Amino acid sequence: MNIGIKAVGIILVILLVVISCTQKDNIVGTNGSGEFTPLDITIDHNYFTEMYSYEDSCSYNNSNTMIFGNYNGETSYSLLRFTSLPDSFYEIYSVNISLEIKDRHNFDIVDNTTLKLATIGNIKWYENATWWTSSDSTDWNTEHFSNADYTNLLEQHYEINCVGDSINIIFSETTILEDWINDEDNVNSGLVIYSDTDGFIELYTSEYSIDENPVLTFEYRETVEDTLTIKTIQTCYDCMIYETDNEFEKWEDELKISNIQPINIFTKFEILESIFVDILPPDYVIADDDTALFLQRITINRAELVLNNNGANTYPISGSIYLSPYFVIADTINTDIPEIPLLTNDDIDDIYISSSTDTLQTEQIKIDITKVIQYYISGEYDNNGIVIKSLNVNDNFIHTEFDLEPEIQITFTPPYYEE
Repeated sequence: MNIGIKAVGIILVILLVVISCTQKDNIVGTNGSGEFTPLDITIDHNYFTEMYSYEDSCSYNNSNTMIFGNYNGETSYSLLRFTSLPDSFYEIYSVNISLEIKDRHNFDIVDNTTLKLATIGNIKWYENATWWTSSDSTDWNTEHFSNADYTNLLEQHYEINCVGDSINIIFSETTILEDWINDEDNVNSGLVIYSDTDGFIELYTSEYSIDENPVLTFEYRETVEDTLTIKTIQTCYDCMIYETDNEFEKWEDELKISNIQPINIFTKFEILESIFVDILPPDYVIADDDTALFLQRITINRAELVLNNNGANTYPISGSIYLSPYFVIADTINTDIPEIPLLTNDDIDDIYISSSTDTLQTEQIKIDITKVIQYYISGEYDNNGIVIKSLNVNDNFIHTEFDLEPEIQITFTPPYYEE
């Protein structure tokens, strides 16, 4: 027992000695007391050397919502697929699909005039299959979803009732379900829901809740002797997909973000040594006049890219936008092949920089780029520019533009220097 107490005492003494020897009046990264407090600087728009927006590639994955509708010439399709169907049947009655609306965006009337249904062609699709993603590939010709992959149902073959936020699709004929069950190739591709009406609707998917996900309900007899059974089946796959012309545009001197089709922002700016040096207190001495080492030792407390919302094409106005910055690691950017995005996933690096969010009603959107500035001035990354992406690509038709006078607001702490 005494030995243990002595050991603990010795450890405490050693710790006190170490702390007292290393304790300095160094407030790097804090606003505490001391000689060197954090300083504020701004990189204004005159130091931005390149600014443009460009279309990105498409990807489809798990999401709490799927979307149908039309905005700015882009049409989005909701896809539903049901499995666990009976192996056979004698009679089928009362086929309907129920859907729950999450949000309506300028889409008020839901009926046969605004909603279109189609059966999917001979495609056995999966929600996360790699061929739903264009990524860095140009191989879209045979596998990309297009109007050749579905056949419209005649309007008289179904009726759409919408009460509140509940949509009920009632099929007057049971052939759609019969075809899914009788499909010899076991493709059972499912259903397409889309609209040419301006505006869009967000529907809950199976990822959101078992209470509000799409449901197929029908009555059937498997044999002539069987009693009538009500069968309820949830979707096995439900997702959103949309058409694209497979040519990736570039908009010089425009700063805009869009989720469908994905549009990103590329920007590059100068970071001059002088902006960190000129603001130093008169009595601050850079060790050995080594400015490079001084920059490496700076602590970037906070750095924000400030984009000014110019109010153009914000849709929907009540929406929020989630943005994240990425380092550009490519030395050269594709500008010659329109079938490939200017910047692919191999051209950028995500180091899990924190994302930033704001509503589209604010005048400014501030994006946290603290790590970007820290890595640039430390020399860990070359300054090839950054890409700003929306984290909700493919989730909705969010679209907003910014003016051409961005700036970067930086708070930094000079390294402690003991004479």
